[in-house]
Formats: sequence, C-alpha cells, structure tokens
Amino acid sequence: MAALADHEPDIHKPWKILPTEKKIEPGVEVPIRIEDVRDKIIKDLQDNIRVEQQYEKERKEFEAEEAKNRQKQLEQTHAILSQNWTAYIKNMLKLEEEENWIRYMTCDGLPNPGLLSDMNTFLFLWSLEDELATMDTIEEKCRVIIHLLNKLDKIIRFSTLITKEYVTECETIAAQLRLKLQRWIDLACYHMLRNIETNMIRENTKTTRYVRTTNKAICCVWAPITLPIGMKRQVMERDRPSLFPGVPEKCIEIEFKEIKLRIKMPSDMDCHCMAIRGLWLAYDHYSIGSNSYWMSKLPEIVDLWNPTLGLFEYSIKEYDEKIRIGEEQAEGRRLRLEEKKAILEKLEYPSVPRIDKRKRARKPKKSSPKDHQTEFESMLTSILPSKLSELLPYLPTPNEIILEKEEKAMSESKKLLFTRCEKTEVNLRKYRILGGIFRVDILYQPPQPKDLGKDTYLTTLELPKEPKFMSFYKPYETPQSDPDSERTPEIIEAEMKALEEAMDALVLLTLKLPDSIFWFEPPVIAHWLPEKRIWSTKDIHDIKYNEEKQTIAFRTGRLGIHGLAGYKYANLPFQSWELKPEKKKSGCVHIGVILTITAAMVQAEFLIREDQVCLKSFTGITSTPLEKILGEYFELEYLIE
Repeated sequence: MAALADHEPDIHKPWKILPTEKKIEPGVEVPIRIEDVRDKIIKDLQDNIRVEQQYEKERKEFEAEEAKNRQKQLEQTHAILSQNWTAYIKNMLKLEEEENWIRYMTCDGLPNPGLLSDMNTFLFLWSLEDELATMDTIEEKCRVIIHLLNKLDKIIRFSTLITKEYVTECETIAAQLRLKLQRWIDLACYHMLRNIETNMIRENTKTTRYVRTTNKAICCVWAPITLPIGMKRQVMERDRPSLFPGVPEKCIEIEFKEIKLRIKMPSDMDCHCMAIRGLWLAYDHYSIGSNSYWMSKLPEIVDLWNPTLGLFEYSIKEYDEKIRIGEEQAEGRRLRLEEKKAILEKLEYPSVPRIDKRKRARKPKKSSPKDHQTEFESMLTSILPSKLSELLPYLPTPNEIILEKEEKAMSESKKLLFTRCEKTEVNLRKYRILGGIFRVDILYQPPQPKDLGKDTYLTTLELPKEPKFMSFYKPYETPQSDPDSERTPEIIEAEMKALEEAMDALVLLTLKLPDSIFWFEPPVIAHWLPEKRIWSTKDIHDIKYNEEKQTIAFRTGRLGIHGLAGYKYANLPFQSWELKPEKKKSGCVHIGVILTITAAMVQAEFLIREDQVCLKSFTGITSTPLEKILGEYFELEYLIE
C-alpha cells in the first residue's frame, strides 16, 4: 500500500495553466495545460485502482503461502524443541530422584526441603529449643539454615512440576527460617550477656569485649562493667557540677577490627547498663522481602497473545488474527475502492456548465493563464468533496494493525515494569546489597548474677527471657539561617557551630569496604526499614569515601541494619562476546566451549562443560576477590550468586 501511495496524484498541488503551448526558454518553469493535468490524474487513478485490486488478490495468496511455509518450518523446529524439553524434564526428574536418594542415605538429621510436612515439623521442634541458643551453636545453625534455604530457593526457582500454592508455601517456610535464624542469634547474645563476668573478656577495669567469628557471621560485643556503687555516691556524682563547663564529655568510641568497623557514639550517651553489638552477616535475608527486589508482574490484558504459547502456536494465532482483521476490513476496502471509481468517473465525464443566453451574444474575451488556473481549480472543487474530512480515512493493513498492537503492548509493559520507589528508597532492580550486611545495636544488659558465697549465685529474671534493644532515632535537620539578616563572620561561625552540634548528635560509623567485592564506584549506604520493608538512604548523612584506603564514613540517625548497595549495571554495555570450542587436551573426556565477554571495564572468560561453568580468567582489574573461585566448576546459579 505504501508503494501505491507513491503513485497517487497530488490533486491539491497548485498548477500553472496556459491555454496554448509556448516555446519555453531553459531555466523557466514549464506551464501545464488543463487537458494534460486531467489526463495525468485519470491515468494515475486508473493505475491506482488496478494495482490495488491486483495487490489485494495477490496479498491474500502470498500471505497464505508464506504462513503455510512458516508453519511447516516451525512445526519441525517445534518437534525438535519438544524432544529436547522432554529429555530435559526426564533428566531433571532423574537428578531429583538421585538427590533425594543421596539425602536419604546421608542420614544427617535434616528434613527434606521438598516435603512441606518435614519442614513444618523442623520449624516447630526448633521453636522449642530457644533455651539452647548459645554463641557456640551459631555456626552450626547458620550452616544448616542456609543449606535449607538454598534448597528451597532451588525448588522455587527451577522446579517445573510444582503448583503456585506449593511455591507460596515454600516461600512462607523460607521467610520463617530467616526470621528464626536472626532470633536465634539474638537469643545467643542475650544468654551470653546474662553473665558478662564469666562469658566476656575484660579489656580493663571498666569495659569488656566478646568476639565470635564464623564463616557466615561475626559477632562483636562491647559492654561497660557496672560497678557496685552506693546510692549516696550515685546522688553525689549526679549532682556534682562539671569541672569544665562548656566542654563536651568524651564520646564512646569503639573499634571492632574483626568486622573492620569503628563506632563513635554521641557525647550524651554513656551506655550505662547497656552493650553495643556489631554483627556482620555474610548473607542478605532482607532484600528478598522488598517489593523492588522482584520484577513486576504483567496483567493479562497487556499480553497480546498467551505468553505461554510457543513460537509455532504463536505463528498460527497471529495468522488467524490477520485473517479475522482482513474479513472485518473487506467492506471498508470495497467502499474506498468505490470512492476512487466515483472520482475517476467525474474526471472522465465532467459535467458541462450551463451557458447564459444573455451573455451568448457578447464578444468573447481573450482568456488569460489566471482564468485557466481558476477554471481548473473550480473543476477540481466540483469533483472532490468540499472538505477532506468527507473522504474515507486511510485503512491500515492487518500487518500494520498487529504491529501497532505489539508496539502498544510493549509500551504498556514498559510502564508497568517500571519500579516505582520512594524518594529515598534504594531500587533493588537497579542496585544490589554487596558484601553481606552489618548491624549496630544497643542492648540493655540483663540482670547479672550476684555471688552470695559458697558457690551460690542469685540472678533476677526479667520476663520474657529475650534481648531488649534500645530504640535509637535522631532525625537530622540542617540549621536554617535568617535570609534577611546580614551574614557577618560571627553569624557564619555560629551557623557552623550549630551544624557541628547537629552532626555530633548522630552516630559516626567508619567501615572498610569488603575485599571480596569489586567497587567500580562508591557504594550507596542504605538502612533497612523493617516497618516499610525497604532499603532507604534516609537518615544517612555526611558520607566520606576514601578511595585509596577503601573506607567509607557516614553519620546515621538510626541504629540497626545497614548495607552497601552497588550499581548492578556498572559493566554495561557489553562491548563484544565470543563463543568458541575448547582445545582438546590429553586425558580430557568432555570438551566444552569457551565464552569470552568484554564489558565496559573488565573481560571475563568462562569455560562451560556439560551443566557446569567455571571462571577461567578475569582481566581489566585485580582479580584478588575471585581467586578462590578461579578454575572451580559450579552450577550456573551458584556461580552467579
């Protein structure tokens, strides 16, 4: 149809008309006679109608033949893919049976992650063991729970023969395991703090410290020792004036070298009868609960066809849709063809204007080019409708309609897939928490045992027997100055002092970035808000990044869970990729393929053998964080993690 439109005459283009032909000099525009213009329009319309009739007939035959060939080719492809998919399903079922048998023969006392009844029983029995939570059991519990979570995650993401209800149950159990694991760590800290004198190591006469290091968690606790002081002395200490008025008291500053974290508390916090805990966890069990972690699901109304259809079924569905649209447009195309034929008939047989008898006797005047131009325009006006809107609009072809639907569906999909976040929320579709998470908490010290002599101790129990966390929240607001006042040096100095005092009221954290992560750019400091279930940059201020020392310092108005968010797509766009067979080596049974990816900053080379992948080489930046996995074969999912 586009080709036909190129031959359609432009009947609204202004023409220069002369009654007789004249000799035209070079470089002068050639005038056109009325008869020539009308003949050209008639010829173009005749060709247009003939080509359109022929095109409509040939289009149906061509599309039918094309659809037949496409379906024949896709049917063969569909058969091959179906065979491969069937073989894949059989292999997955076989591997699952082998894994279940190995787990059964292991007899490690762990439940089968695929059986919901076993997992629920495991959770119930675990809830009865809260009194057994100690720092010595953290490592084993972390190992067991993370193992079960990995198995559940594999079932949820990659199992093919499961229902949505089963997936929902698995996700619920996984969420309970994550909460229970964190509660177990908190209870272990509580039981350790119940006897500070015995369980913790004295730094000096006033403070104690405790450190527990495992593969998945590092727990550091600092606590001041509460000395027995008489009531009279307490009152005297409280009422005694400061020796240096106006001078702030010394702040509590702690360094946990095991997690490379330094904490500086505000000057108004003495942490009396409290303990400061620094906890590093190798896993992130919080991001999975955030809405921005998951890709938005599209409603069915946006899908052009059923998304579960294969390419073969999709092709059949698309062709049937073209046939349906063509049948609906048959009447409209007939009306447009009749309209063109009517215009052609008026051009071929124009109506003869009536001549006034009173003007017949007058002597005819000599016609001018302007008169012929006016006559030609009046002829076109009599043939064509007075308004272009009275002409039938352009009728798009079935292919154009389907393409427009696909573009509209794609546009709607992009809008729905866009992750909407709060102003300070960290979008987990764009960022990812790297290097684990770290927690800074203030716990109240439980009542300590009192030595009554003769190996007798008396301890006051406060119910419930669980840790009590101090709620720390100090919002920061920038001190506002009067815009109308004159900014003298004294006023500027006062503003700077007010700003420093507002900053000193916050907690200062200095953290060394983990060596196991490539930091292409400074990370985003995020705080986990449990009530909203989001990572947020709210209440994070005065961030200072030292690239040489790989440290980052910031002030926060909240204590709790913090993380370092890295930009996911720092290496995009990819520059190139190459896939080639591996060179055969002596003694090598299976030969794989080598995939080389050149990204914006690094180049990675992967070796793929059967269903496992290994990172063969890594260039462009120091590969120190990846030395442990270079040359090791993993399943693709575990290598990505």
